Amino acid sequence: MTADKKPPETSRRGFLKLSAAAGAGALPLGSQPAQAQAGELPPLLPVPGKPGFDHLVVLMFENRSFDNLLGYLYPPDRLPTGQTFDGIPNGNYANPSPEGAIPAHIYTGPTDTIMDSPNPDPGEEYPHVNTQLFGTVDPPGNAHVNYIDMSAPFNAPPSGAKAEMQGFVTDYINNFVATQGRQPTKEEFAVVMGSFSPEMLPVTSMLAHEFAVYDAWFCAVPSQTFCNRAFFHASTSSGFVVNRGKAGYGKWMDPKANAVPTIFNRLEEKGLSWAVYFDESQVVSLTGFINGPALEPLWKTRFKPMKQFYADVAAGTLPAYAFVEPRLIFDHNDMHPPVAAYTFKGADGKEVKVGGNSDVRAGEKLLSDVYMAIRNSATPAGSNAMNTMLLVTFDEHGGIHDHVPPPAAAAPGPMTDTEMGFKFDRLGVRVPAIAISAYTRAGTIIHDEMHHAAVVATLCNKFGLEPLTARDAGARDITNAINLTEPRQPWDWPETTPQYVPPNPEKGGPFSPEAGNAPLSPPAQALMGALVAKAKLPESDEPKTYDEAWALLQTVGKGLFGEA
Repeated sequence: MTADKKPPETSRRGFLKLSAAAGAGALPLGSQPAQAQAGELPPLLPVPGKPGFDHLVVLMFENRSFDNLLGYLYPPDRLPTGQTFDGIPNGNYANPSPEGAIPAHIYTGPTDTIMDSPNPDPGEEYPHVNTQLFGTVDPPGNAHVNYIDMSAPFNAPPSGAKAEMQGFVTDYINNFVATQGRQPTKEEFAVVMGSFSPEMLPVTSMLAHEFAVYDAWFCAVPSQTFCNRAFFHASTSSGFVVNRGKAGYGKWMDPKANAVPTIFNRLEEKGLSWAVYFDESQVVSLTGFINGPALEPLWKTRFKPMKQFYADVAAGTLPAYAFVEPRLIFDHNDMHPPVAAYTFKGADGKEVKVGGNSDVRAGEKLLSDVYMAIRNSATPAGSNAMNTMLLVTFDEHGGIHDHVPPPAAAAPGPMTDTEMGFKFDRLGVRVPAIAISAYTRAGTIIHDEMHHAAVVATLCNKFGLEPLTARDAGARDITNAINLTEPRQPWDWPETTPQYVPPNPEKGGPFSPEAGNAPLSPPAQALMGALVAKAKLPESDEPKTYDEAWALLQTVGKGLFGEA
């Protein structure tokens, strides 16, 4: 911790007046900064000796593009003075379809339908993303089959091709046929071009307005979860480009195939504190499996339940780096779109939907809970709101429309025998990213090109650690969100109130016979597949339903992570 200094009371009064005026103009939905709603102000927290942060918390959600979540954040007539924003209202963005151009648009319809969109889930694997970015289906037989059955070159573009971002509707239709067994209607395939308005996501929008939003943050790989989360902490995915592939999930736990260190190992070697927090109901950690060979020796000591995260925040004992996983299995709050729905009649005769429940309001509640815990943390001698940065981002775009072509990227190292022949020389699609700290000015829009190596670069620069690969060695870090010399005390941060979250019949377990037969979401299936691989069980044992997942976690998962 750096030395503390206390600002004079006159600075406090002047800062309060200025920040109230600036904050009120930046917030959506007519919201006001917290101090405008309160009477007595709480005591001042000690001000760190220099701008920055001592503790970094990352909350990573699942499968949303920038345009989908934040594309309408700043209409041109509501931009902060002197700033620009690369959002949807700045252009006429559309994709071709068999029934004419489908424009980018704000979702319409019943609230529950909007919060569940897009439904069903778009294709997210490498061949699907190639089609989305380049419009390529090569060979033509790849059009209406599952990605695992696609052939080389896996829809990869010709050399030198430019990503026109015109294939999202085409790929959504192709994937719909492959997964649902029929052609979608125009109304059904148009959802892939949809977005939320700021009013639909008040927590996310408020934090993006009141702190810093990145409008050029790209995921690491034009593919799905495991690869992007691997890059986020290891700056490589060991040549893997899909979660599963023909070799199954065992590749991630194979010390010969995935023997790479992570930023967690660098921190551990330097004696610096870190932790991965995951929901208690999940029993096992996705982060722990993705970099299994490097992290398994630390599963018992560095992987902790979410109740411990909130306790650590309140007690001022956050580690130097904390990574938060949302719930990925039961009652998931990861914001991942739904893949399938199963409807049954409950005891009262009313229909209940399970399996397809993927309400983004659950993710908004998690974001609000994590943010408010940090905002309210006030331990003077430990971690608190003044010395903690919260970075909110997403692992990948999940197949949903974005209009900005991803740039080229440095390969993490020599790339020869890689999965599906990808050279790792270009980034994945743009994703939402919001930086929240006491030293971040309200209404900040950052245009610097960023990608998922930024956190590794930040921690390496901050603590004098060696880069992991060429990808993070040249990456920008997130200190570009530190743009105030005098910090904002917590009473100048907005209070967030999450929306109503409908009850989810997939919460808890064991389940009713009907709910227990509901299909798992894609992240849940992948996590359970990794657990099966770890336990060296046959692939036929991979859970497909909530009952099967619950049983496997109780028999095989318990005791792997956290204190025994």
